[in-house]
Amino acid sequence: MNFNKIFLIIFCGCLPFFSNGQIRFSETIQTSKTATDTEASLFFVDFWATWCKPCVYASEYLGVLQKQYPDRFYVVSLSEENSDVVKRFLKKNPTDLAVSIDYKGETFRANNTRTLPYGLLLNANGTILWKGSPTDFKQADLERYLRQNTKQRHVDKVLKVQRIKEEVFKADYKPSADFEIKQLKKETFETLVANPRGDYIQYKGSLKSIIAKEKRILESQVQIAPELNKTYEVYIKKGASALFPILDELKLDLFHTETKGDVLMLDISNIMYWDTQQIDWGNNTAEYLIDDTQIQGDNVTFKDVMFQLASVLNLPVVTKGAEADSDKHDWQIHHRFYNLMESDLEDTYGIKISKEIGSFKKYTIRKKTP
Repeated sequence: MNFNKIFLIIFCGCLPFFSNGQIRFSETIQTSKTATDTEASLFFVDFWATWCKPCVYASEYLGVLQKQYPDRFYVVSLSEENSDVVKRFLKKNPTDLAVSIDYKGETFRANNTRTLPYGLLLNANGTILWKGSPTDFKQADLERYLRQNTKQRHVDKVLKVQRIKEEVFKADYKPSADFEIKQLKKETFETLVANPRGDYIQYKGSLKSIIAKEKRILESQVQIAPELNKTYEVYIKKGASALFPILDELKLDLFHTETKGDVLMLDISNIMYWDTQQIDWGNNTAEYLIDDTQIQGDNVTFKDVMFQLASVLNLPVVTKGAEADSDKHDWQIHHRFYNLMESDLEDTYGIKISKEIGSFKKYTIRKKTP
């Protein structure tokens, strides 16, 4: 099969998730060097990025599984980066897995891929069987799904080829200032896209989602009129805040009020921080690894990791008893089962948690008065 410079669509007519145009690959960099056949029972889509150290480790882990099950298991590593960036990376870091490029990040957005690494397991019918961090997908899981899914299909039936007009990919953009913002009039994003770009962080999304990210609060805590909630692309120097530059540039004011509602209350009177030696993913990598059960953070602040906890629980997080420091630490927090999270936080970090009615801030964005 020759997939070069064509668009791939994973298609399953029985699922809305796999409707035409919803999931696209724009280019196949290479087909699998390990899979021994063009048929398989299970297909794993491995979402990754060249800058994400945990992703590279996860891909290596999947490569081991691919070698152990070369005849019924097929892994495709999928990046939404520029194909030239991926090709340069693979020259220095070769892999035997199939590698493809996403079409405008559509597959990433369609699967609500907010954190990396992330993976989906599909059977021959295109049905999603499993999703989460690839390193949580164990050999025992693979064997169980193989027993349950014996039907095999050709790769080109599950990864359906559709030829459309090629696109010319632009070279990676490099900002000329510490802060840049521009409105995107022809693009919309269901969730905020936040990517490291060298010395910068790039945001793409609604103004509401960008402000929520910068304030480390839930989007539900931000109120903004629809006519102001436009889509923007923002570049901000790493370590700096984009909040006030955005407000100044767009001539906006930000007000807050106190409201009461359900919160996760954290008593940090006796907090015991980890140092930065517990997790080490290297430089210029993802700060977080979030899966269905836990949040891991490499060199991140208390405020940042609590924002991630609030996001996965969809619940404002409020602290009492002491002021959290602003230093960077490593973190590993369970979030799926409340009782386990409760004991995990207290035993590991000395943090006592409770669900209760509490006071938290809500923010309103308005145009500055003349």
